[in-house]
Amino acid sequence: MPKKNESKPTERIVARSSMVSQILPRLRQDVVEGRWKPGERLIEPVLCEQFGVSRTPMRDALRVLESEGLVELIPHVGAVVTKPEAADISGTFDILAVLEATAAEKATRDRSPMFLAKLKKLVAKMDAAVNAGDAAAYIKVNDEFHRRIVIESANPALIDIHEHLMWHVHRVRHATYRSLPFTKDTGRHHDELLALMEQGDAPGVFAAMRAHMLDVGRNVMSASGWQQDVEPSAEVA
Repeated sequence: MPKKNESKPTERIVARSSMVSQILPRLRQDVVEGRWKPGERLIEPVLCEQFGVSRTPMRDALRVLESEGLVELIPHVGAVVTKPEAADISGTFDILAVLEATAAEKATRDRSPMFLAKLKKLVAKMDAAVNAGDAAAYIKVNDEFHRRIVIESANPALIDIHEHLMWHVHRVRHATYRSLPFTKDTGRHHDELLALMEQGDAPGVFAAMRAHMLDVGRNVMSASGWQQDVEPSAEVA
């Protein structure tokens, strides 16, 4: 029988899981935002001191990052930040194009007035950011626009896959967003997508969103100095 000040095994597991869930988003964000560069080794004792946790939850968190492709755990070396590869990012955009097109098509068929009103506000904010030449603000609102559409799909599997893929997109885009095309024409696709949604043109929305995401992929690949081997996107009608 455990003493009063001793925790039971299940309690220790829950406590460890709680610590992992607290430090994991912060570790992931640091990798995605480029605090640690590709090839950089993450020193466990330093991380443990920084985050105020023991090595066990830290190792658990690093294993999750490895499963997400953000770090590689190398024997006798430890966790090393991975380098984004052109083929991986190109493939990611191919998948994202279909996922977001599917989500947008479903959202259009449902056509919730509240949902469309939220999108309209986000489009207005994106237009304002473009007019102000504020690329960072535009990207933040743009992410929210796409996230809202994906969540509106009410498809847990689609939402989960999309979230995981977007970590890799954010990572590359965060390093290159100053090189991405940013002109008065930047927000045009979102205006046209919203118009198609309001018209209830679900097939048109699917085609437009897919073309838009493939176009975004090409821009990101180009800004990264990579060539993307995907089919040309049609103009959004």
